Amino acid sequence: MGTFMLMLVGGGGAVACGAVAAWLVSLCQFPGRGMFEWLLALPLAAPSYILAYAYGAMTWAGASPVVVQGFWGAAFIYTAGLYPYVYLSARAAFASQSACALEAARTLGASPWRMFTRIALPLARPGIAAGGALACMEIAADYGAAQHFGVTTLSTAVFRAWYAHGAPGLALQISAVLLIAATAFLVIERRARGRAAYAGGSTRWRPLPRVDLRGASRFLAFAFCAALVMFGAALPLVWLARLALMHANVEDIAQPFLNSVLLAGVGAVVTLLLATAIAVAARSAGGAGKFVLHAAGVGYAAPGAVIAMGALGLFGLARDAGIVGGLGAGLALCALIWTYAARFASAGVQPIDAGLTRLSKGLDASARILGAGPWRRILHIDLPIAAPSLIAAALILFVEILKELPATLILRPFNFDTLAVKAYAYASDERLLEAAAPSLLIFLAGLAPIFILTRGIGRARAGAR
Repeated sequence: MGTFMLMLVGGGGAVACGAVAAWLVSLCQFPGRGMFEWLLALPLAAPSYILAYAYGAMTWAGASPVVVQGFWGAAFIYTAGLYPYVYLSARAAFASQSACALEAARTLGASPWRMFTRIALPLARPGIAAGGALACMEIAADYGAAQHFGVTTLSTAVFRAWYAHGAPGLALQISAVLLIAATAFLVIERRARGRAAYAGGSTRWRPLPRVDLRGASRFLAFAFCAALVMFGAALPLVWLARLALMHANVEDIAQPFLNSVLLAGVGAVVTLLLATAIAVAARSAGGAGKFVLHAAGVGYAAPGAVIAMGALGLFGLARDAGIVGGLGAGLALCALIWTYAARFASAGVQPIDAGLTRLSKGLDASARILGAGPWRRILHIDLPIAAPSLIAAALILFVEILKELPATLILRPFNFDTLAVKAYAYASDERLLEAAAPSLLIFLAGLAPIFILTRGIGRARAGAR
C-alpha cells in the first residue's frame, strides 16, 4: 500500500508539475523562459536519497521552509526530484509538434489554456505518459528516500528481507511482486493509448507559435517555474554546499569522480543503443517487438540489487560450466554495464518509443513507395525526426547510471568506488559533512548533459536550422 500511495501522490505530482512546466517553456513567452529551459531539469542530477537527507537535515536544523518527514515528506521529495522525467519527455513532445494545428486554433480565437488542453496536451500525451511511467517506476524501485522517512514500500521490504532477516528467497519473492506490478502498469498505460494517432498531421515544420502571457499570468508562470527549481535543486544543494565547505577532502573523491563518469558514459552508450534497437523493433516487428518493448520496461521497476543478483547468478552458472574463471575487475565491470543496460533500458525506450509514436504513418509509406529500404527509413527518417526523444533518453541514461547505487555496491571491483557509493556510505551513517562533497559532484557532473539536452531539444526539432 505504501508503494501504491507514493506512486499515486508523488508520481501524480511529478506528472502535473512536469507537464505544466514543459508547456510554459515550450509554448509560452514570459520573463526568464530561456533560463528555465535548463534550470527546470536540474533536479534530475540529484539522487532522491540525497534530497531526502538534505531536507531531513534542514528540517532538523529548522532551516527548511516546510517540515519534510514521514509519508508526505517522501511524496514531496519524489515530486520535487522526479518531475524532470515528465518535463523532459513532455518538452520533447511539444517541440516535435506541427505548428499548423496550433496556428489554426489560435486563428479561430482559442485561448492559451484551451490550446493547451484541446490541442497541445493530447498531441503530447505519449511523451507525458512515458515520463510519468518513468517517474512511477523510479518511485517503486527507490529505497533510500523511503527508508530515510520510515515509509514501508516493496523496495524497502526487499532490503529488509535480504539484509535484516537474511532471507534472499523472500527478497526475490517481493521483487517478483514488483515485476508483476510493473508489467501490469505498463500494459494499462499502453492500452490507455488505444489506437489513437499522435502525429501532427502535417509535414510542414515551422517554429512553434508562443503565447505571450500578460499581466498576472506572466508572474504566475515565473513563480511556478522558480518554485520547482528552488525546491527541487536550489535549497537542498545550497545546504549541501554549505556542509561541503565545512568538510571537503579532494583526494577522497577525485578517483570516485573519474570512475563515475567512465561508468556512466560507457553504460549510457551501450544502453542507448539497446534501447533504440528495442524501440525500432517494437515499431516494425509487430507482436514480437511489442513484447520486447514491454519486457524492457519491467526491469526499470526492479531494484538494482535484484538485477545484480541475477547477474551474479548467471556468472555462477558460467563459472560452473567452465566458461569463465574468477570474477576479475574486467569481468565485474562488464557485468556492471550489463546490469545497467538491463536496469535502465526502459528509461531509454520510453522516450524513444514516444518520439517514434508521433511519426506520421504517411512518411514511411512515402519512403517505401520511393524505394527506401527499412534501414534507410530508420536512419534517415524515423530517428532524425525522433531526435529530441533520443537526446532526452541519452541524458536520462547518463544521469541515472551516475546516480545508481545498489547494483554498483554489489558488482563493483574491489577498491572501485563511485560518487554514489561514497555519498551513500557517509549519508547512511548520517555523516552529512562527509557526504556533501560527493553528492555535489554527482549534481555538477549532471549539469553538462542537462545543458546539452535542453539546448538540443529545441534545435533538434524537425526542420530547425
